[in-house]
Amino acid sequence: MPYGTFAVRTAATPRTWENDSVNDISALTVDAGKKGRKLTDVVGGQAIAFNRALGGTVSALGYSATRPQRGEELLRCVGKTKKEHGTQVIPCDLTGGASGGPWLAGFSTTTGKGTLVSVNASLDSLTPTKMYGEILGATAKKVYDRAQQV
Repeated sequence: MPYGTFAVRTAATPRTWENDSVNDISALTVDAGKKGRKLTDVVGGQAIAFNRALGGTVSALGYSATRPQRGEELLRCVGKTKKEHGTQVIPCDLTGGASGGPWLAGFSTTTGKGTLVSVNASLDSLTPTKMYGEILGATAKKVYDRAQQV
């Protein structure tokens, strides 16, 4: 709220997620705020990389809903990506509530900047040791492009 409110105009989701529960991604298009400013002009944004090779180090960020954080503290996992079950995975103990948080390559704790390469999608168990994220390939690019056209 300290930056204003930005209403969601549309959401773009691939049919493969709606029909087959694969490609767990979505892109939201938001309207300008009450003062006419775009969300990214107010709070900034991150670059996005599609078709990035696996094996690089990423930082996964999220707000775990479990104790003691209860969704109030931004947490981070750092690890090298690898392919598993058709998605990418990193070692991570973030819990429920972290879903949708970014995976950033080249993340700087000083600037808060990096390049978006995935998002938190699912955990391996109730006591997690792994976080899974979609590989942002051709389907993700189509979703992104569709959201940009609105």
